[in-house]
Amino acid sequence: MLTADHPNALWLAGMYGHELQSDPASGQLSDEERDKRHAEHVAKYMSRMSPNLIVHTGGVKLAATGDMAFLKAYARRRASLSDGGDVSIIAINQILADDNYGILHFRSRTKRGDHVWERDGMGAWRFENGIAVEHWELSNGPKWDAYYLGGDPDFRGDAIEYWTRD
Repeated sequence: MLTADHPNALWLAGMYGHELQSDPASGQLSDEERDKRHAEHVAKYMSRMSPNLIVHTGGVKLAATGDMAFLKAYARRRASLSDGGDVSIIAINQILADDNYGILHFRSRTKRGDHVWERDGMGAWRFENGIAVEHWELSNGPKWDAYYLGGDPDFRGDAIEYWTRD
C-alpha cells in the first residue's frame, strides 16, 4: 500500500527539501538560502541512489533516458541554462510510496533572466532494497522543451547531445 509515512516517502521528502519549506526562526527562507540548503540535501540523499540509476528526463524533443553519468551531465547542463542552480522547490503537495515505487507532486520555479517558469510537476521513483534505481520526470513536455531550448536556441543535435553539451 502506498503511504505518506513509508521510509521511501520520507526519503523523497528529504530529497526534495521538504524541511526547507520554512525556517522556524524566521518563518520563511530566502530563495538563495533554500537553494543552498537544497543542494546540500541533494548531495546527502544521493547516497541512497544506485550508481546505476536510470533517469528519464522531461520534455518531448528533449526527452532522453540515461545512466548516472548522464544524470550528472544533465544536471550540470540544466543548471547552466538557468539562474540560481536550476529548479527551486516552492511546495511539496503530496508524496506516496511503498517498497517499490514513490511518487511526488510538487510546485517548482526555474529562472533565466526575466523568464520565470513556475509549474506543477511530478517525480516518480522506483526502489530496490531501499535504494533509488530509476527516476522519471513528469512534466508538461512542450513547455519543458520551450524553456530549455530557449537557453540554447541555436542547438541542432538530439536530446542526448543537448543534455551532455558543455
